Amino acid sequence: MTAMTTTELRRLSELRSVLEGFAARHAATHATASPGTLKQLRSILKRLTNALLAGNYSAFRHADLELHETIVNLANIPLLRETWRSVWDSLGALHKKGFDDCFPDPRTIAEEHEHLVETIALGDPAAAEDAARTHVEAVWFGLAEQGNFTTEPEGDPLKRAVAHLVFRLHCPLKLTHVANKIAFTSPGNLSRLFRQQHGLSFQAYLQRLRLEKAAELLRTTRLPITRIAKRVGYRDVSRFGQHFKRLFEATPAVYRISEQR
Repeated sequence: MTAMTTTELRRLSELRSVLEGFAARHAATHATASPGTLKQLRSILKRLTNALLAGNYSAFRHADLELHETIVNLANIPLLRETWRSVWDSLGALHKKGFDDCFPDPRTIAEEHEHLVETIALGDPAAAEDAARTHVEAVWFGLAEQGNFTTEPEGDPLKRAVAHLVFRLHCPLKLTHVANKIAFTSPGNLSRLFRQQHGLSFQAYLQRLRLEKAAELLRTTRLPITRIAKRVGYRDVSRFGQHFKRLFEATPAVYRISEQR
């Protein structure tokens, strides 16, 4: 089989995102009736996390495949497993590059898998689909950031920075790091670009992105507010509530009730 082009790999990665999002959504609808499968998913997750912490790529890949395949099987959709597995196998080299290049901190990828499993366990289809698709898309974008693939934002410091923020809302994010390592410009210049193009400082723009994502999750999922806060980068739920109310003029709980009527 000849090597695939960047465009072909990107399209296959998008297809994996769609398939796994679809699978996670349907898996969540069956989760409460499948306690044995949920127990199995948590057992696999533990092995996956231990492999990551040990830097054991072989054990991680085995557990990662088993975890995703179990979710696809739980969806119980005819022909889905065969289609998904074909795409997965075609992206094997990309998966390894993603592990080697994009996840130097094993906690990041472990938290992504944990969030995916827990959204399924909660029986929340929308949250599970969001978790699955975000996870897959972050792998691709992480590769692009490392310079392994060309992407549309390349060459534009502000676009590179904004794209990075969108895919890393749950992570600590600092202007200096984003400017130097992602946008390839000085912190002062990146700060100026944010104010010039968006009328906000770097920090204010990041906060707005986080709160808008939180609002989306409040509207479309049943995730607990504490988990939503963590998902968008807040470790302090009280602080999250203060910032959310300042922007949306309602507490997260009141906002959720009003938007889901």
